[in-house]
Amino acid sequence: MSEPFVAVTLADVARSAGVSKMTVSNVINNKPGMSDATRERVQRAINATGYVVNPAARALSGRRSNLIGVLTPHINLPFATEILHGASVTAEAAGLNLAIFTTANNVTLERERATLLRTLADGVLLVIPSADEHHIFGNAIPVVTLGAHGHRTVQVDNHTGGALATQHLIDLGHTRIGHIAGMRDVLRDAVDRQAGYHAALLAAGLPAPEAYVQDGEFSEELGERAARTLLTLPEPPTAIFAANDRSAIGAVRAATALGLNVPRNVSIVGFDDIHAASVMDPPLTTIRQPLEEMGTTAAQLLIDLIRGGTDRDAYLFPRHPDRPWLHCSSWSDAEREQLILTALSATILTHGLKT
Repeated sequence: MSEPFVAVTLADVARSAGVSKMTVSNVINNKPGMSDATRERVQRAINATGYVVNPAARALSGRRSNLIGVLTPHINLPFATEILHGASVTAEAAGLNLAIFTTANNVTLERERATLLRTLADGVLLVIPSADEHHIFGNAIPVVTLGAHGHRTVQVDNHTGGALATQHLIDLGHTRIGHIAGMRDVLRDAVDRQAGYHAALLAAGLPAPEAYVQDGEFSEELGERAARTLLTLPEPPTAIFAANDRSAIGAVRAATALGLNVPRNVSIVGFDDIHAASVMDPPLTTIRQPLEEMGTTAAQLLIDLIRGGTDRDAYLFPRHPDRPWLHCSSWSDAEREQLILTALSATILTHGLKT
């Protein structure tokens, strides 16, 4: 039978080094007044015993745990994955670690995770949060959100993105344009993208029949079902703007199953520019979000807050034409010429302290 696991304590390190627990604590926390010889002796004892600082105990004692908590519905979402990569690199460069918790959009899990993170973490990143998630933390801990509206948020201008996607389809000559909507009951992003779609149609004097908007819930499966519904209407749309790339990929699958060629018979535009969009055949035309940059910006904003920096909002807006906002597919030369769009890009705009 294997020996039961016994955690190494501060006392074990002190005994091994032949010093007091206070001395070990002072060395671990890099307190002044310790000689190099003492620091080296304690470090050798830490290495020999395998002692690891307990972040929870550190947090409970009122010190920083050097831990950033991340709350997200699902870890396998391409949107979240790219954001988390940017956040992880930034946190690591600052000497901090990420602890990622998933909630599956379950309110009970959200509250359980929040209770744990309030105790364990120095700050929290909310990635694609539900409407109430930010409020469950109160003012107990610094919180920065991605993909939501409010204070301390990092996001793109989803209304403009939705309008640009729709305007691109209008510029291609389409007059019947459908929309596969996202999770409008949960995420403001989905509402804003649909509002941009409607605004572009209104400005162009084009109709927006109620049947031309179908729910895709940001998923491939429901996006495919929504596209099938759109494309089998008595007077189907000739183009579709999908609220994200996953539902757009489902839409392409539905069109193909119905014997339609994309883009020859039906044009489809997504939103996000996830990696899968570029490896499709043909590659998906999509609205680009700088996802990794958003993660980097959010993490840096949170780190600044944790370390006593200025409290501010950070948004990612489309502003400059030197970095494309619309990522076009590699179609034929004639089709590519049609895809030329006055490009806008996402750049960081920082606002001052809010009162």
